Amino acid sequence: MLRIKFLLVLFIVGLCSYSQNDLDAIRYSRYGVNGTSRFVALGGAFGAIGADLSCAAYNPAGLGLYRKGEITFSGGLRTTNNTGIINSKSTTIPNAAFTFNNFGILGGWPSKNDNESRNIIAFTNTQIQNFSSKTRMSSYTNNSSILKDMVNKANGSIGKLNSFYEDLAYQTYLLDYDTVNNKYNSLVDLKRTVKQTRDVVTTGRVNELNFSYAYAYKDEFYFGASIGLPRVDYSSTTTHTEADDKDSMRIGYTSSSTYTTNYLEAVPNLHSDYSKYLGFNSLAYTEYFKTKGSGINFKVGGIGRVNDYLRLGFYYHTATIYSLRDDYYNSMSAYFDAKPTTPNTQKDPPDGGYFNYKIITPARVSVNAAVVIKKISVIGIDYEMVNYKTASLSSTDIADFAGVNAVIKSKYKAGHNLRVGTEFNIKPVMLRLGYNMQGSPFGNAFAGTFVRHSYSIGAGIRTKNNFYIDLVWVKTLSTEDYYFFNTFTQKATILYNAVTVSATVGIKF
Repeated sequence: MLRIKFLLVLFIVGLCSYSQNDLDAIRYSRYGVNGTSRFVALGGAFGAIGADLSCAAYNPAGLGLYRKGEITFSGGLRTTNNTGIINSKSTTIPNAAFTFNNFGILGGWPSKNDNESRNIIAFTNTQIQNFSSKTRMSSYTNNSSILKDMVNKANGSIGKLNSFYEDLAYQTYLLDYDTVNNKYNSLVDLKRTVKQTRDVVTTGRVNELNFSYAYAYKDEFYFGASIGLPRVDYSSTTTHTEADDKDSMRIGYTSSSTYTTNYLEAVPNLHSDYSKYLGFNSLAYTEYFKTKGSGINFKVGGIGRVNDYLRLGFYYHTATIYSLRDDYYNSMSAYFDAKPTTPNTQKDPPDGGYFNYKIITPARVSVNAAVVIKKISVIGIDYEMVNYKTASLSSTDIADFAGVNAVIKSKYKAGHNLRVGTEFNIKPVMLRLGYNMQGSPFGNAFAGTFVRHSYSIGAGIRTKNNFYIDLVWVKTLSTEDYYFFNTFTQKATILYNAVTVSATVGIKF
């Protein structure tokens, strides 16, 4: 009964301690390589090439190069084979999901005052981010149980346990309070080996609606603007498990109230209730949250023909303002040798919680170039800069995110992105190659952790009745550091490996 009353008090403290962090802001600030299959096949380097409906989400001036109306639809299959490495042990786990990439429709009309100029309007829905992924990190480990982190936190704030974290262990009898020495102890012997596994599963996407207008002036200069309305649907489930699969922590308890193992020597003044559990078997700790919401931004761009062979372009995206809601809960289950199939389970909040807030992602600026070799080939190069330190979070209480925003400003730097692609016209077949480098939000480019590399190859065919189909294969690789705990270092490395195969069908009219 004492524990139940204590939990009611700590529930309020836990609500105050739950908060979003800098990772939420960065997550929605880094775009993937998404759009039509032609766009993806050239690595997204369409800033000055234009004439693709994906331009609405990047450089809307590219829509001005259209001479006919068009409608397109794109979809495909995304697979990931991520590898988690911890204590020199590698674990790879596959995942697959169907994806929607792009839908768009475009039309135009000549300028009333100038027959050599034209107006273009377009509506598009482009998936700018896809979060479908599974990662597992697993190994045997000594002295790095999650209970060590929870004990450190509990002893750092006696009487103020976090109901989302260490108090879950207390309520499930994995932590015990030593009233003699005024400290918490772990019922997992931190000096013994346990099998530790962490699974991180994410799903969801950011799809952006764009309402765009472009103007082509005498087929020499092109200007465009888009109003972007991105919609977020993201979920994350992190499950941490530990198992005494070698059964090194079994307790023998005799009628004379003595223990027949030295396992509990590290847990002095143990409460007598623990005698009935006969030792630690395994645990599972889960953090779950789902984010939904929408945002708004504005994009402008321009393209100019220097001559018949060279086009130069630029674009600017304002910051995106997102209004988001998180639904969340944390839970913990403890299994003991006495009843290994019947866990003690605790969830907080019991019916789940929610929080409304805003994220402002950084503005983007880009310069672009395209080299056109008659009607045989085109080469596109885009450079883009995103200053991640300008991201921020906010809510109705300004103090909620003052610390998080200070971390963002000190921790992150400007990111540098490069997109390069080429297309060869072998009528009626088009062959394409592309490369996309997305720099780290910590400033690294081309090499280092958190840098993403995407390699793509594609082909398309055009028919005489204005119907076409494009195919693309794109592989994205990156390496990231992952830290399990806050109070001591338990570092893992994640090798992200995603492959997407998709197709676009379209009709010009």
